[in-house]
Amino acid sequence: MTKKQNLVSVLALVTALSACAVTACATSGRQTSQSGETVEKITVINGAVAVYKFTLPEGASFGVYSKLTAQFLVDEENYAKTARARAYGPYQYADFMDANGFAFIDFASGDADKNGPYLVSNVFGSNVSLDAISGNAGPGAWFTVEFPLNGKRHPNYQSDHFPDSVADGDFYFGLGLGTGDADQSFTYHVKNVVLSDESGAKTVAPTDGDKPAFAGYTDGIAELHRETVSSIIETKDTALLPGGPVSISVDTAKKRQQVRGFGGMSNAWSSPPLTEDDITVMFGNNGLGYSLFRIMIYPDKNKWADSVAIAKKAQSYGAIILASPWTPPAELKSNGSTTGGYLLPEYYAEYAAHLKAFVDYMDAGGVKVDAISFQNEPDINVNYDSCDWSPEQMLNFTRNYGRSIGDVKIIPGESFQFKRSFTDPLLNDTDAVNKFDIIGGHIYDGGLFPYLLAAEKGKEVWMTEHLLNTQGDFPHDITWTAALTAAQEIHKSMLADFNAYMWWYLKRFYSMIGDGEYGSVSGQVTKRGYVMSHYAQYATGKQRIEADISGNENVLVSAYESDYDISLVLINRGKTESQAEINLPAPPTGLSAVETTETATMQDKSVSLDGKTATLILAPESIVSVSFAKYGAAK
Repeated sequence: MTKKQNLVSVLALVTALSACAVTACATSGRQTSQSGETVEKITVINGAVAVYKFTLPEGASFGVYSKLTAQFLVDEENYAKTARARAYGPYQYADFMDANGFAFIDFASGDADKNGPYLVSNVFGSNVSLDAISGNAGPGAWFTVEFPLNGKRHPNYQSDHFPDSVADGDFYFGLGLGTGDADQSFTYHVKNVVLSDESGAKTVAPTDGDKPAFAGYTDGIAELHRETVSSIIETKDTALLPGGPVSISVDTAKKRQQVRGFGGMSNAWSSPPLTEDDITVMFGNNGLGYSLFRIMIYPDKNKWADSVAIAKKAQSYGAIILASPWTPPAELKSNGSTTGGYLLPEYYAEYAAHLKAFVDYMDAGGVKVDAISFQNEPDINVNYDSCDWSPEQMLNFTRNYGRSIGDVKIIPGESFQFKRSFTDPLLNDTDAVNKFDIIGGHIYDGGLFPYLLAAEKGKEVWMTEHLLNTQGDFPHDITWTAALTAAQEIHKSMLADFNAYMWWYLKRFYSMIGDGEYGSVSGQVTKRGYVMSHYAQYATGKQRIEADISGNENVLVSAYESDYDISLVLINRGKTESQAEINLPAPPTGLSAVETTETATMQDKSVSLDGKTATLILAPESIVSVSFAKYGAAK
């Protein structure tokens, strides 16, 4: 488990690849919004900054232009991260290139061999906190930022790399929003980006062209996901977007990830233990449909027996068992403690034997461990059972011992934020990449976006732990509002191509079954429990397919296909009902649907069918799952 922490980021030398080199660009050209404006949705990772190309009019020179202006929209979740508006430049694209054709920047020291002088050493743009911008209405509303281009130079300013005022032609500006934290992802919308003179009489809009991303932090490679969108509705309260109907078109030709399942962690340490009855409620034949069960590999072998009975019960219902260690035995570590320190290289073989002994022990008790992780959250310092691993240490251990643990799927260390800097080296190593099967990770304040390199290397991506609880207002976590927040996170995880989604403790007031605290009832399914059940019952074992959606922006949808059916999970975040029209590739032979609201749990839902088109009414603040039989009986 990871405790939410404020990360202290240190500016240092990093590498950034061009935007299309690190992610599939959603569109090759520009589109316009309903108002005729170009709107871009941008997600940056690891301090990346989007770049805009400006081609000056014939006869114009750089010195004429004195400010860069843009409009931004940030939702409440991301705005709360205290984003900063920032601009750097101007430079020409060739300034950013290395000998291999990649655009990358030194965001600190300005080393000449890394093209460093072109960014921080030449900052003459601006860094502005959102709450300091006059007229900024806050999250969910468009606001305008002006970046003066005559700002203070960096102390390492290199005048020989700065364009002369009479220079003309093409110029590139780094422009965007960011948290300033390493290994953080951040999404925002931007429109009306303009380079102008002081009066605004002379303007230049950005043109299509090369769009590199720049980075600013040691850990991880910068990524930039950039797409134009057809419409963005400005709203002060994103929970109160206009309602109305929604149209959904299912496209079985566009196939995404295979979904392994949903589940969570067995309670450990001092929390209330799961019972076999709890397991039946969640994993049983008529239960919630969960299929993934994570257990702890204690450093003390005398504790291993604690997990046998409930793991055996879960597996009897078909659950996949994942085992994760929080620390090797203390005597194998640099500090002789179960907290912190690192595994001594001379004990790598002994630690591998320790993990295999656990697999063998569980097998003798009637439990087949399906997957095993080498370390829970190896890349964050905490004050409980833990062990620090560097990417190099994990790479070496995986190379030499990845296939010595037994007949199990191998997951290297589960990064607390899916830090690509931790697992990219394993994926890029021609030896190590064959010694493991799955990339596992968590999404504590970051990491919820597609892992393109893992997909390229044929690895599944499992989100193996996360929790949402409300510090200072724990009773909120058993409310329907909190449950819908969890629903949206699972939805985002599916759209990020994760193959598996696992919660932290399954039995807790903020989890799937209550433990009797903060208004929950011990052993009773919580609202979040029912929310995850929708995905568990309608997505597990299927392949996600694309579902294009238009209309009511309160409605979210994901679609899944098996040999026998096509299923959809829909979330209506709005406070008004919405009519949903679902267009299928072919007429189904049958259908069924269930709905969960604040007052109803998994109740049958009425759906009308006319040929290939199904229509249903989504209740306010609800989640609905629909199954369309392709042949044979409906789900």
